[in-house]
Amino acid sequence: MSVSGILTRNWRIKLAALFLAVLLWVTMRLSDDRVSRLEIPAVQVRVDQVASDWLLRGSPSPSTVGMTVTGPMGDLFRVAMAEPVVIIPVDSVPGEDLVLELVPDWVWNVDRGSVVIEDFAPSSVRLLFERYEDEDIPVSLRLTGRLSDSLALVSEPRANLLFAQVRGPASEMDALETVFLVPFDLSGLEGSGQFDVVVDTAGLGGLVVSPMMATVTVEVATRESRVVGPVPVEFVAGAEDLVLEPDTVNVMLSGAGVLLADSEATDLVASLAGDPAEVRRAIDEVGEIRLPVEVSGLPRFVDGAAEPDSVTVRRIGPP
Repeated sequence: MSVSGILTRNWRIKLAALFLAVLLWVTMRLSDDRVSRLEIPAVQVRVDQVASDWLLRGSPSPSTVGMTVTGPMGDLFRVAMAEPVVIIPVDSVPGEDLVLELVPDWVWNVDRGSVVIEDFAPSSVRLLFERYEDEDIPVSLRLTGRLSDSLALVSEPRANLLFAQVRGPASEMDALETVFLVPFDLSGLEGSGQFDVVVDTAGLGGLVVSPMMATVTVEVATRESRVVGPVPVEFVAGAEDLVLEPDTVNVMLSGAGVLLADSEATDLVASLAGDPAEVRRAIDEVGEIRLPVEVSGLPRFVDGAAEPDSVTVRRIGPP
């Protein structure tokens, strides 16, 4: 009979016999009580229970270590299959840079009743920490949109929260100047009121803010109009040879009635913008020009427009 025939004859029986032999060998090895030695590579290192005033920066260095254990072969096999991990408790932090010697008590998922953890490679890890800080940071309100044409602000919208307590790593706290609320949209406002607005957490990273909500008070009134004047029109110094026609304007004010009532013509300034030399050159070319009138000195939340909105400028006497 050929060699191939010998191998293929009753092959199922032969394969079963081989399997039983391997199983018997593994069983005998696992039941062997003699002490053996096993090196487990890449055991993960983690940190737990960090002191409340400190933050761990990054992962331990190194983040994995080798671990040598001794014991019966069967128990060593179970240890390797259990995926042991080193978990370091840090109850106190003496400084920002800490080197710790690894100890067997920090190893989890290992029954040390039958195996012994002999050593680690490397035997120590380095931990970098950053201190937590607590600060009171100013809170800023941001507005978006605009009121409907029929409404006007009476006063600056304000939040009842002036400062928020912020807790986080010192490096992030140093760069934080203010805590913003989510932008408040004026376009949908129908009247005065108080509105809850949350803190905008975008860009805050791991910082913790308390409280997380503020109440924003917005006071509005029906928009009214009022004409004040006359207001003298001013031009820049050095334009004494130029004449303005007209040299006074009225100002149409628009805003909340309570603010318009306190607005006087003497508080307003109507002026022309421009360089006198350029104005003279333009007048020399066409005889006279018109310049727009700008109104300043308006109360907060009051709009104003000159009537007329421009004046004629020409030279006094012959060119």
